Amino acid sequence: MSAQKNECQIVFEISNEIANKIGGIYTVIASKAAEMQRLLGPGNYVAIGLYNSFKARNDFEELELPKEFDEAISKVRTEGIDVKYGRWIGGGNVETFLVDPSYLLDVPLITGKAERKIDLIKRSLWDWFQIDSLWMPEVFDPMVAFGWAAGVLITQLLEASRFKNKDIVTHFHEWISGPGLLYLKHNKVKVATVFMTHATQLGRNIAMGEEDINEVVDNFLAKGETIPPQKAYQYHVEGTHQLEVICAKEADLLITVSEAVAREAECILGRKPDFVIPNGINFEKLARKEELVEKNQLSRVKIRRFVEAYFSPYYHLDFENLLIVHISGRYEFHNKGIDTFIAALKVVNERLQTSTENLRQVLAFIWVPAPVAGIKSNVEKIIAIAKSQRAILREPMSRIEEWLSLSSSEDKKKLEEKTLKNFLKKEEVNQLLNLDLEIKNMCKEASGSPPVCPFKLNEKDTILQTLVQQNLLNNEDDNVKVIFYPTYLSKRDNLLELDYYDAVAGCDMGIYPSVYEPFGLTPLEALALGVPAVTTDLSGFGLLINKQTSAEALGIHVLKRRGETIESAAEKLADVILLHSSLSKEKVCEARKTAREISELFSWRNIIKEYKEAYDAAISKHS
Repeated sequence: MSAQKNECQIVFEISNEIANKIGGIYTVIASKAAEMQRLLGPGNYVAIGLYNSFKARNDFEELELPKEFDEAISKVRTEGIDVKYGRWIGGGNVETFLVDPSYLLDVPLITGKAERKIDLIKRSLWDWFQIDSLWMPEVFDPMVAFGWAAGVLITQLLEASRFKNKDIVTHFHEWISGPGLLYLKHNKVKVATVFMTHATQLGRNIAMGEEDINEVVDNFLAKGETIPPQKAYQYHVEGTHQLEVICAKEADLLITVSEAVAREAECILGRKPDFVIPNGINFEKLARKEELVEKNQLSRVKIRRFVEAYFSPYYHLDFENLLIVHISGRYEFHNKGIDTFIAALKVVNERLQTSTENLRQVLAFIWVPAPVAGIKSNVEKIIAIAKSQRAILREPMSRIEEWLSLSSSEDKKKLEEKTLKNFLKKEEVNQLLNLDLEIKNMCKEASGSPPVCPFKLNEKDTILQTLVQQNLLNNEDDNVKVIFYPTYLSKRDNLLELDYYDAVAGCDMGIYPSVYEPFGLTPLEALALGVPAVTTDLSGFGLLINKQTSAEALGIHVLKRRGETIESAAEKLADVILLHSSLSKEKVCEARKTAREISELFSWRNIIKEYKEAYDAAISKHS
């Protein structure tokens, strides 16, 4: 059956994060891709990304190029652009092309001039759209090369029989893919174009400076004006800003992810978005509802093993009496609210010292990547000892299980008279005694308190220095303990040994007190894992929650940050943390259940319909 008039038949989705995990956009597209393919049918949804040989090894399955694309890819390669064809593993195995534009960056033209192709590309962007890249940093070039290469690829793919005379939408994410959109527009390629901004470059840079981005946007919108072009030069992002502005103007359709970004787009890019579509969650990929309790318990066991070993040379930590919270994201100290999180921990520590209530102590993880030089030797040693102890005890524990399974009820009563030692072999006892001696020696050598960071880190690191300033140093009498874990979480990291989602699932709360957060996928992911979360009224997700929930629920807290100082926000955040430290087991279960229910509002199964509507609208505008 042929498609109805003005109905999207095929979608090309373009981003440098396809099969190349960098940040949140990877997660968004990866979770959306399978649903798009289900909606449009196999062969009608195609992902186009940047080839990164290191990351592609585990996230991309290269396949033999179908003959229908032979001619198209040959033509693309004559332009100095290599192309890999296959399946994006992280994106539900959808059909994917990865472009490698490195030739555009490295090889001068055979003209007698020392010009690279990228220089001619940037000159074209200036001639066509007056995009000024003269003083942009070196990192600008490979991004522009990728976007341009994607545009060249799409132009040639349209000649393949599968795509000829079809209503096609090309969906470009962020300024990095923008040169591809502009290539199609200048060459009048017959496809509908969608530009999606997840956050503006200029807005992010303003937020990282001393100006309040929300006040800036409010002031210009109140006057009905857009931000002056000179502002981009002030922050040295003129090239990226101009790409965004022109792409927003030239695209058939502009999409953003939240009302927060929509206001930013109107003020900074000069165009109101046609659609505001929130990010979604693929629950099948993340966690099924019936798996959440088990997932939490298994993750909690691993967190416990790490934490108890980590603190053991210094003092005993009552793990059962801990409220485990975390913050995660890019190292944007102010934008992500890391400053507010640490300030709130100080308030909680002080209040717990004087509280007469039966409140749990707090263990706070800071999962924010930073440059490290390996694991500290003493930490590595104590974790290795703990692993050796568990390995030795594995056989005796299996003997106990076997003894219980073969014993009569009378024999089982005698178990009360037995100890673990009854099931240990002599060599196992000796091994455990030797390990115990090592721990005792480490205890004698240990001075002060457990380090706040298990990794070798620059002592001038901002988070580290702030923890020192706030006196959050893991002293034995502190009621708040902190572990700054500045590496990407992985099952193979030899410490916590948990991937990010599993680590989040083992926590009691995720705290994301951002002052600049165009959407905020991290709190949504936490909710989907049944973990209560804190977001803010300055994040796109927080604004959505305020619209969709009439009352404060234990599963989600929207922290007021608009017009608040760090100190006042920290006090309010401390209230939320202390509230959760007082919850009964029944209330904890209720909060986890509510968290999951809220997240289900953002299932891709629901949100994908909005994308279909947007894509159909793009076809209508283009026709």
